[in-house]
Amino acid sequence: MRILIAISLIVALSSCSPIPMIALSDDDWKPSSEMPVKGRSGFFLRQKLSFGEYRTGPVARSWTKGSSWRAEGSFANDWLDRIAVEWVRRKQTVRFTLTDHQGRISQVTALARVQWRDLQIGNNPSSLTNIVGNMLRVGDDENDTYAVRIFTGKQEAPWEMLIDNYAARRHAKSYIGLLAKSKNEYYTVVPVYRLRNPKGAAVNLPFGGSVGFEFRDPDGKILAAVSLIGDGAVYMGDCSDEEKFLLANASAALLLQQLLDEGVR
Repeated sequence: MRILIAISLIVALSSCSPIPMIALSDDDWKPSSEMPVKGRSGFFLRQKLSFGEYRTGPVARSWTKGSSWRAEGSFANDWLDRIAVEWVRRKQTVRFTLTDHQGRISQVTALARVQWRDLQIGNNPSSLTNIVGNMLRVGDDENDTYAVRIFTGKQEAPWEMLIDNYAARRHAKSYIGLLAKSKNEYYTVVPVYRLRNPKGAAVNLPFGGSVGFEFRDPDGKILAAVSLIGDGAVYMGDCSDEEKFLLANASAALLLQQLLDEGVR
């Protein structure tokens, strides 16, 4: 809430100018594409997001085991068997598919407001959530971890994204989240805690916190970013089409997470 108030104050002080742009850690980074998000408003009633060439199918906010929800394709997703009914009843789960102009299709499952220890307990103790997440110290005992599983292809192993929201807000300048497929295939997810003022200069948020995330490769190079201000926006840098598709999925999941907090429960 304090972050929203801070952004409102900045917008007011800029004489009703458009909502300010996020400022990334690399002031020289220039996106190759800037994609405003459509469809983010509402309360998950057949909601669909779109930005650039990427579009989700209808977002399912909650479901039960054995429900009729089906993706456009066959995906093995063992998280469905591990999700507690409690999360579903709280409407703190989302599922969606995402497609692009090249015909790619993914399936995404996300759990909001879970504890790190909940993610470590399951049918697959060798899960990347357990191994790599623990190695990078992603998550703690706070009840505000966001866990996302992304299948970008029918036969591929999933990518997993872990964001400790408490740490991302409280320690925005030092926190590092994770998007990974294996110990050698991963991206870091870093909070964005600065905005561009009307003159284009980067300024810190008055009350701390974050207004988006940037995705970095293992060498620390920024590949993409997502703004959570207003309707949101996704920025892509120079990377492969496969990477762009993956990062588009992760961006969509982060955009939907905020609506889980704001929507009807």
